[in-house]
Amino acid sequence: MTRTRDIISEIIEIRSRRASDDGMSELFIRLRTLESTFEKRDCLDTELLKYFPVAVVACLEGYFRLAIKRLIDAGEPYLSNAGKHMTSVKFDIEAVKALHGKHVSIGEFMAHNLPLSQLTHIDNHMSAILGKHFLEELRSVTDRWAHEIHGKPKTPILVEPDSIYRDVSRTFAIRHIVCHELASNFKVKPIDIEQGFLACTLLLKASDELMGETLYPNAPLTQTDMNITANADLEAALAKVAELNKSLRDKLPPDSIEAFNITDELWKKFLDAWGKFEAHINEGGTIWPTIYCCAAQRVVEYRIQQLTDYIEQIGTQ
Repeated sequence: MTRTRDIISEIIEIRSRRASDDGMSELFIRLRTLESTFEKRDCLDTELLKYFPVAVVACLEGYFRLAIKRLIDAGEPYLSNAGKHMTSVKFDIEAVKALHGKHVSIGEFMAHNLPLSQLTHIDNHMSAILGKHFLEELRSVTDRWAHEIHGKPKTPILVEPDSIYRDVSRTFAIRHIVCHELASNFKVKPIDIEQGFLACTLLLKASDELMGETLYPNAPLTQTDMNITANADLEAALAKVAELNKSLRDKLPPDSIEAFNITDELWKKFLDAWGKFEAHINEGGTIWPTIYCCAAQRVVEYRIQQLTDYIEQIGTQ
């Protein structure tokens, strides 16, 4: 009897093995570890050297699975683009229940079902979801931080894109041989590993720049600007709450307004406490305001939906 895959459990288990959904930050930790280990390659035998491409490809697959998830979960047009591209993905009742209960996101579910074992796979999926040729777009991507903060020339991250794509594809091929064949006579040259590592790192950097500009165009780069922007976004969301509060009070009977005012004051205290709770590990740091505002913003967004639903509910009574 064939055992049916429990895809939802697979997704939750994979998620539990990550510290966060910030793929690039975790990715660089792994890449730094690989790089420092590879620098000691003279002490490693040839068999161990074969596994560096395996680890680098794991970084690529992990990053792009998270990138696809982020795009789809961002909504339109990426959600519709993904739906047209991924017609073979099936939603069974367990998947529907998990999505309805928000145990997994639509992006997580769809990204989990995609093959990413070749550069062509990544290009095809990202191109379809973005609505433009992914690898072609990467050719002109620049490093905003280097240009806007350090004043360096605005040059593409991928100086020789065709060479980089070739080295990345070769790294995928080496990984496939090591993982799926006995290949006892297969030898990996250190120069191939080094070139593949550099190519994969540059591909990931350019990809993350493109992702950032796609989802958050012209986002602030310095911590000061991030703090200002995060605070402005929170203030705008709180203004929406105030607007909904007024609308709700106008609809409530007089004997319910006082009770609502009490809950609103308690909610404001919870909002501040939760923001401070999430940001407390960064107490005294320049990033604290951004962490606080982002945490509070998530609470405010939930409150906006809660108030909107309640206003609609009493409007039908």
